[in-house]
Amino acid sequence: MMRSSFHGRLLAGVAAVAMLATPPAIVPAAAQTAPYDNERGVYSYARDLKAVAPSVVKVIVLGHKQAEGERTASREGQDDPFCGQTTSAQAGPQGQAPQGAPQPIGSGSGVIIDAARGEILSNNHVVEKGTAFKVQLYDGRVVDAEVVGRDPQTDIALLRIKATGLRAIEVGDSGRIEVGDLAFAIGYPFGFDQTLTMGVISGLGRTGIGDGLQDFIQTDAAVNSGNSGGALIDSRGRLIGINTAIWSKSGDNSGIAFAVPINMAMAVADQLRRNGSVKRGRIGVTVGPVTAEAAGSGSTRGALVAEVSPDSPAARAGLKSGDIITSADGRAIEGPGNLTAILGVLEPGKTVALGYRRGGQTGTAQVTVEAPRPVQVTRPTTGGAGLAALGATFRDVNAGDKVPEQLRGAVVATVQPGSAAARSGLAVGDIVVGVNGEQVQSAAELARAFQNVAGGAILFVARGNSLIQLKLER
Repeated sequence: MMRSSFHGRLLAGVAAVAMLATPPAIVPAAAQTAPYDNERGVYSYARDLKAVAPSVVKVIVLGHKQAEGERTASREGQDDPFCGQTTSAQAGPQGQAPQGAPQPIGSGSGVIIDAARGEILSNNHVVEKGTAFKVQLYDGRVVDAEVVGRDPQTDIALLRIKATGLRAIEVGDSGRIEVGDLAFAIGYPFGFDQTLTMGVISGLGRTGIGDGLQDFIQTDAAVNSGNSGGALIDSRGRLIGINTAIWSKSGDNSGIAFAVPINMAMAVADQLRRNGSVKRGRIGVTVGPVTAEAAGSGSTRGALVAEVSPDSPAARAGLKSGDIITSADGRAIEGPGNLTAILGVLEPGKTVALGYRRGGQTGTAQVTVEAPRPVQVTRPTTGGAGLAALGATFRDVNAGDKVPEQLRGAVVATVQPGSAAARSGLAVGDIVVGVNGEQVQSAAELARAFQNVAGGAILFVARGNSLIQLKLER
């Protein structure tokens, strides 16, 4: 027993010496302070987030009530991930909506980004159906708002109000966020008063959700109908994204929500402020996913260059078919959607550094974006809008088409054998819903989209229950 006791004391002494000999870990001062409220004795982010609340507002959309049986402006539901909130128009006598004055038809959220200008960021799908708009501020005031501009491809809208005592949110850098960071969503779900939810950043660079340019932040912070246009913020209260969509089979939150990165949203807002719309350029490449064959022994992450247009910015910069683009201005490219989104907010004249891999070697190309080259689009003399130069004609979706009610696009009416459309795999009955990431909802919109396309294009096509991509070469 004596020997055992001495042995125990010896081990304890050695451990104590070892602890004294080991220097304490150095913890950054900022990390030493936990979000703890000493006065109340609870962990809380309330102190840091109180300054954010006045910057998030409710956007009220006004319009004229649709006839019985028509679709409303709602974006919620199993097949549509966008999270706008639609309400009923205020009824007049005998249940009829008053004539003349616009009535509330929906609502969403918005974020004040410039107090002096009264500028508010929101979603395009929140405001696109409205004829007039109001904003309810955090203090309860309701003021008129105007739409400065909107961009369907990124689903961003810029609004402006005239009011005193506004507080702009601190804008963060979405390029520095990481999976695992805390995230908070603030907005007005289901028309309720301002609501805060908490989660983490659960994914970055998400694509394949709806149409348009996509480079979404994914979060599990609860986002529901009415949160669209609201703020996604970090744990310091800085704006990192604009909440836009949810992934849900029921229409309600299922733990996966998406936000437009604030760097993208602010770039769009700058153009909307200056031009009222977004002016996009081209670099002259068609890209797709990296196949295992193209990757060889390397990674399949990146964007595979399928085609480089002659005498294009990409060609002049030295890019070639078969190159794998791996970065843009230092940001890693996970897939073609990320690259398309980055290039899609660059104005003509801007230069982007594209890192690429070719035959096991790496390189960098400085590519200057140029204005799009219009193509001549011809239309048939009878029946709808068409793209006869491509060997196909198109029409709008009509009531006789057996398609989901919310589906809009350009239906392929005829395809000429041996034409460019036929070679691409386009078939009668297909519904074209996008061109190079730009959403189209009618044959006329398809014709307009092709005005900004030079050479080939990637068509997003609804066929049966699938959404496929077809490469169209002129």
